[in-house]
Amino acid sequence: MSELDMTVLYGMHDALRREVTQLTRLSVRVGQDPRRVPLWRLFRQSLRCHFAAEDQALWPPLRRTLAHRPDHLALLEALEAEHAALEELVNAIDELHADAGLSGLGGLGDLTDSLVTGLTGHLKHEEDAALPLIRQALPTRQWARFIHLHTRPTGLDRWSPTP
Repeated sequence: MSELDMTVLYGMHDALRREVTQLTRLSVRVGQDPRRVPLWRLFRQSLRCHFAAEDQALWPPLRRTLAHRPDHLALLEALEAEHAALEELVNAIDELHADAGLSGLGGLGDLTDSLVTGLTGHLKHEEDAALPLIRQALPTRQWARFIHLHTRPTGLDRWSPTP
């Protein structure tokens, strides 16, 4: 078994869990004004960067390494499907925010609840099923590529809290 340092990945998962829960609490409290939830843009960008790093640097090399293991390939497909479903929720929340001036934020609570449930479930699935597989099958150099992609500057330092 490989000795890959998972600190960055667990740190990001912990941050995503904390932030999505905090955003849900804020969205319930602020009522009709999405501008009162300025962390949404930062959370959305962080989640997308995390997913992009996994989609670029983890799943493809694992898919090649595990091509002879259909059960492991099914796990990777499930994780990618979870990414797609979560991205759909993020897009639906963005659309709701964009249309908020016209119709308010009815449905925001249901969408954010779905995001919390979906994201926390996905992160647990990834930690329980994919991380042991990554430790076993991913070359160290590929893990280093993932860490590089995951931690590269993204422009978040220029993030502004105004929508």
